Amino acid sequence: MSVTALRIFIFTLLPLLLAGAVILLDKATSTRERKLEVTLIFLFAIGVGGSGIANFIGHFFLSDIVAESIGWETGSPFQLEVGFANLAMGILGIIATSRRDGFREATVIAATTFSLGATIVHIMDILATGNLAPGNTLQNVSNLLKPALLIIFLVAMRRAEAQLDSEVSSPAFENWRTALLQVTEPITIIVATAFGLGFALGQALLVTLIGVLISFAILRVALRRSPEHELGLGVGCVLVCGRTWPVAIPQT
Repeated sequence: MSVTALRIFIFTLLPLLLAGAVILLDKATSTRERKLEVTLIFLFAIGVGGSGIANFIGHFFLSDIVAESIGWETGSPFQLEVGFANLAMGILGIIATSRRDGFREATVIAATTFSLGATIVHIMDILATGNLAPGNTLQNVSNLLKPALLIIFLVAMRRAEAQLDSEVSSPAFENWRTALLQVTEPITIIVATAFGLGFALGQALLVTLIGVLISFAILRVALRRSPEHELGLGVGCVLVCGRTWPVAIPQT
């Protein structure tokens, strides 16, 4: 798997897998609002926050390697500016994770504008030079898919919470949400760090896979220990590479 394909998986598909794991394992995540919220939390935390931080590390500390993966010349100081732009996006994503107000819309607008702009630049470069490097072509899949997912789920959430019977203003919803937010920060840090470290060491797939497995393990342990979440009685799941395998858990 190329580094570009791995980046797409980690920062676009992994948030959906983590959200799916919570929905599948946690009986407390059963309403429409909670399913939408958990998906948005991981999309903002990892999809925007983790991606921004990882891209900052790449453009700032590993700029030549990143430039080569895109097929562009190395040594340009503009790449450092792009690194700080990605850092800004990462900070916005982390903050938006815990917010439920208009800050989320503002973050989606920023992420969409940045991603679409990057895609336009890549397409222009392809047409002008025929540069078909993975970082110049395949990366556009994530640039287009991630904003689309953010818009779709945020619009769906706004519609759901506008219903008269919505639970989003209830203490139970906020307690459930707070318990989930406590685990997203360490997971985001682990995933972003694992990808950046693996990229620097030339072992992106192996190191990132380790980070993903650790993240799934932390998520499951945190949910099991939280009184606001319910993983069921007598049955648990071992999470491996995004799949769930049922195993018996002794009754206590």
